[in-house]
Amino acid sequence: MRLVYAIRHVGMTGGVKVFFQHVELLRGMGHTVHLLTRFIDEEWGFRVRPEVVPAFDEKTIPEANGIVVTTPKDVEELWSVARVRGIPLFHFLQGFEPDYVLERINGSVVPERFRGRGILAKLKYRYKKREWKARLRRFDRLYELPTVKIAIAPHLVRGVKGRYNTSCYLLPNGIDQVVFHPKEREPDYGGTLKILSVGNYNIEYKAIPDVLEAVRILKGQGVKVHLTRVSPADIGEKEKNEGVVDRFLVRISESEMANLYRESHILIAASTEIEGFGLPPVEAMSTGTPVILTRISPFFAFDDVHDFAYFVDVHRPEEIAKGIMDIAGNPVLRAGLVRRGFDVSARYRLSNVGKELEGIIREHVGKG
Repeated sequence: MRLVYAIRHVGMTGGVKVFFQHVELLRGMGHTVHLLTRFIDEEWGFRVRPEVVPAFDEKTIPEANGIVVTTPKDVEELWSVARVRGIPLFHFLQGFEPDYVLERINGSVVPERFRGRGILAKLKYRYKKREWKARLRRFDRLYELPTVKIAIAPHLVRGVKGRYNTSCYLLPNGIDQVVFHPKEREPDYGGTLKILSVGNYNIEYKAIPDVLEAVRILKGQGVKVHLTRVSPADIGEKEKNEGVVDRFLVRISESEMANLYRESHILIAASTEIEGFGLPPVEAMSTGTPVILTRISPFFAFDDVHDFAYFVDVHRPEEIAKGIMDIAGNPVLRAGLVRRGFDVSARYRLSNVGKELEGIIREHVGKG
C-alpha cells in the first residue's frame, strides 16, 4: 500500500509519538508511507523523519491509496484532496474534541480565567461560550464527513457512535517493550519516595495541580517525598511557584523516560474523563512501577479487572496522598500492582498495533 500520513504541527507530545509509531510500523511491514507536516515545532530524535511541505493540498500530497490524519483541522484541509482522488481519508482520533467543548458549554468545566465573580468575568465567559458553540458546530460538520474513523480508546468510540451514529474502529496505543523493559530490582520504599508525574500543567484534564497538592499534603506531614515533573512544554511560573516540585524535566527522550520510570517508586496520573488514552501509566507498568490512577473510562479500559492500579476519585488529592502511603507501606499490595501491571502492559505491544492498523486500512484501500 501507498499511504500519506499528514500532521500539521510536530511537537513533543504523546499524540505525535503515536502517529510516528504508526508510520514506522507500516514501513516495517513493507508499505510506502509518506510522512508530511507543515511545521516542526520541536524535535526529540525522530526515528522517522517528516517532510515539511508549504501546504496540504493537491500539489503537495503524493499519490497514495489513502490519507491518514489525526486532527479536525487536518480533516478539514485534506478531505477535498481525498474526495477528488477517490481515496479514503482516515481520521485517527486521539481525543474527542466535541466532548471538550461541551463540558465548557454546559458549565461542568469552567476554565480558571472565567471563575471570577465580577461582571467582567461573566461577560467574558458568556462571549467565550458563543465561541465554543461555534467550534462545536465546526467539529460536528467535520465529524459528519464520511471519513474512516479510528479511535485509541473505547470511550472515544462510544462518543463518535453516540453523537454521530457512525462506525468507529478501536485501535489502542502500543508501547515498545524493549525500551520500557522491567527494572532489575525493586527500589527501597523505606526511604525518600520518588514520585513521578507526566504531562502539561496547563492542560486542565491532566489535573496536575491535584498531584502537587497530594505531595504538599505528605510533605506537610513530614513524609520524605521527591516529586519529579516531566512536561512536553516549558514549565510556567505558576507551577514553579507552587514550591512542591523537586525536579523539572522538559522534552526528554523516550529512553530517558523509560529510565525515569524505572528509578521511580510510583507514577501518578490524575486525569479527568476527557483524557484520551494515557500512555505514561502503561509505560510505567511495563517497567514494574506501581501506578495511582483516577477512576475514569480511559484508565478503566486498560483491562476488564481493575486491580492493576491504585484507583482514586477525580480531584481528590487526599486520596492520592493516602495511595502513596498505602503502596509504600504494603509490600503485598505493591507486589500485586506490579504483577498485574506487567499483565496489562503486555497487551499493548507495538507489534499487535501494527497488525490491527494494517488490517483496518486494507479494508478500505481501493474502495475510495
